[in-house]
Amino acid sequence: MHVKVRALTPADLQPYREVRLESLRLHPECFGASYEAQRQLPQMHFEQKIASQDPHYTMLGAFDGELLIGLCGVSALEIHVALITQMYVKSAYQGYGVGQILIDAAKRIAVAAHQAHVLQLNVFPHNLPAKRRYEQAGFQVAGQTDGELNMVLTLR
Repeated sequence: MHVKVRALTPADLQPYREVRLESLRLHPECFGASYEAQRQLPQMHFEQKIASQDPHYTMLGAFDGELLIGLCGVSALEIHVALITQMYVKSAYQGYGVGQILIDAAKRIAVAAHQAHVLQLNVFPHNLPAKRRYEQAGFQVAGQTDGELNMVLTLR
């Protein structure tokens, strides 16, 4: 399997929606959004950002050929800080390093597009596989807010 990662464009809106809704349907305990509420929306938050190509938001997509298999959003949070959101790899592709490929791409985008020195993310403490994966990528727990662990990685 050869995985390519690129920023999603308006042409990717339908596959993005399908993968995002799948993540919410299959793993509601890992995301701070409801499948039912999100599927009712005519356009979800990141769909709007992808459609407008907002420079403060980048949704990375991992592709196996033409098939979208993973997502990782990177947003400017504050000066020199970027935030990872909506990290998800389809079940059939987990365990093949796709998550690490997305994290590596997120690091590059955070620096290049958002001039970030720090990359931050939030993960629920019970999501141990994700927490371990982030720690393997160099993230460290920096605190806890609203029941989620705040993890950070210094980029420079």
